[in-house]
Amino acid sequence: MDSGTVIAAATLTHEFLKNLLDSIASVNRKIAIGIGNGTPYRWQALNTHFYHGTSDVILPEYVKEGKAGLYTACKALGPVARGVVGVFTYYMEGADKTVAVMFSVPFNYNLYSNRWDVRIYRGKKRASREMYESMYYHSNPYEGDDGWHTKPADGFQIKGVMTSGGECVLELRITK
Repeated sequence: MDSGTVIAAATLTHEFLKNLLDSIASVNRKIAIGIGNGTPYRWQALNTHFYHGTSDVILPEYVKEGKAGLYTACKALGPVARGVVGVFTYYMEGADKTVAVMFSVPFNYNLYSNRWDVRIYRGKKRASREMYESMYYHSNPYEGDDGWHTKPADGFQIKGVMTSGGECVLELRITK
């Protein structure tokens, strides 16, 4: 299975994402993200904003109920002392809300650690530097500590786990 595609949400597992991660560039800072849609709404991809890093794929255009979108990203190639850090957004058609996913896999683990967060915004909002900074610096993001975390968000339930290494997996499920 390739990044930038959609699978049945029931098949979204840590092992599946680990295999997806192994299929992308041979760099020491990269991430495979799977986001399961357990809501009654169809999600439409808006965009990705990278603070650092890049991706060779685009977000799956739509993620329907019961499906999971797959996405991969990595640090820029070459001798760059940066990780892969950014935010992407999906618009929930019918709910008039936006799902924003922030991820950070830093280059320097002496100063930083893996972090992630999910926020539900009202209306349609594109990912931006301001959104990334708000989610990273002002919303108490979760650490990539290999443990599951859950939180309510504007009528939805968010559940996720992020691994702690430089070759990182982020598995998310959003339910209503």
